[in-house]
Amino acid sequence: MQDDSQFLPAAFDLADLASAYIHIVQFDMSRYFIWAGGVFLLVNVLLARRLAGRKIRGKTPGRAQMRREILTSIRTAAIFAMVGTTIFALRKLGLIDVYLDPAERGWGYFAFSVALLIVLHDAWFYWTHRAIHHPTLFRRVHRTHHKSHHPTPWTAYSFDVSEAFINALYLPVALLLIPASPLAIFIFLSHMMFRNAIGHCGYEIFPSWRSGRPVFGWLTTVTHHDLHHAQAGWNFGLYFTWWDRVMGTEHPLYDEKFAEAVRKPLDGSAVAALRQPAVPLALAVAIIAVLMSPSSPGLATMNATSPLVPEGVYATQGHGAHVRFAPCKEDGEMLCGDMVWAWDAEVLPVGETLSLLGGFHWEDGRWQGGWLANPEDGRTYRGKITPLPDGSLKLKGCALVFCRTQIWRRVDAVPGCIAGRNRAPIASLDDNG
Repeated sequence: MQDDSQFLPAAFDLADLASAYIHIVQFDMSRYFIWAGGVFLLVNVLLARRLAGRKIRGKTPGRAQMRREILTSIRTAAIFAMVGTTIFALRKLGLIDVYLDPAERGWGYFAFSVALLIVLHDAWFYWTHRAIHHPTLFRRVHRTHHKSHHPTPWTAYSFDVSEAFINALYLPVALLLIPASPLAIFIFLSHMMFRNAIGHCGYEIFPSWRSGRPVFGWLTTVTHHDLHHAQAGWNFGLYFTWWDRVMGTEHPLYDEKFAEAVRKPLDGSAVAALRQPAVPLALAVAIIAVLMSPSSPGLATMNATSPLVPEGVYATQGHGAHVRFAPCKEDGEMLCGDMVWAWDAEVLPVGETLSLLGGFHWEDGRWQGGWLANPEDGRTYRGKITPLPDGSLKLKGCALVFCRTQIWRRVDAVPGCIAGRNRAPIASLDDNG
């Protein structure tokens, strides 16, 4: 967004700034439509049938979503151009070093400056991205981007105003420290836009080994970022996986999900086991046994050491969302749950589902060791699910030492409730445990 400003006149006034802004905003919008539009046309249109086997999720976003993403991205480009104009002014004032000849400091330094801009941007993105997922910031700063539960290349610049400024501020800050040429800045910006569009395309185009793992494990794949849109508490990195791995924020099932996307069994994983014929058969028999056994409201009655599997659709406390439980696809002995309806259509558009919890295993009379996501604030909590005698569920979610609980009841057990019709506010976890 900022590179062409370097060719504007040396002396400047308000007219020069206005001219620079027009010049830069045209460049920024062109860059967005060329890269996002090019990736969409190539991957999501021309190669869609050939890549159908590598589609990460079944849902195909509609035109209304893409129209919203494009309009929001045009606003983002306008904001980026404001910061680009600031870079133009800073250079004219001699406060940053942007030299015109890329060979002036040698091609070795040129390559180093490009690499450094990319690596530092990944760090900037990771830490600011984590920060805006904090509950106090998420709804104000980052929610627009996560309205795209199933992203497209057009999602790349679909930001709230505040998030657009946060992302744009990286380059002037970096240029205060790193002398760079317009060509280096152009390469950095093109790489940023291309990787951003690819990361939102919804098809896993990165290569894999026969083991089902990514060839370039240190790069974020399409699956890596798609998991962030599906379960927002994980995978904050933009280009590289190392920050997520060092900080423990990489999705625990990332390898399995990548293997699913490239249609290869992951050696030694639950995904590989589930592809063996005997396992689905045994799992089906177990599920049938559960369904045929006598049951209390909403729970299959089993002996004290066997898992009590929630049946049907449950309403969250406050009746803001409905959740359907099922054995996890990655491991049939674990429990997962999808949100199938939400009062707020911005949280879950009609007809879509959203993975809300997963990874729970049965131990000591309850489901433990899993995670619970809150789509309202984008955070993920450690959780426990305890079946109660009346067929309801007690859910407990914890972040560090702070814990909250909710009671969920089956939709058909809530007086006067018809699934998908009640319109009560989405309730956050109550402070009662």
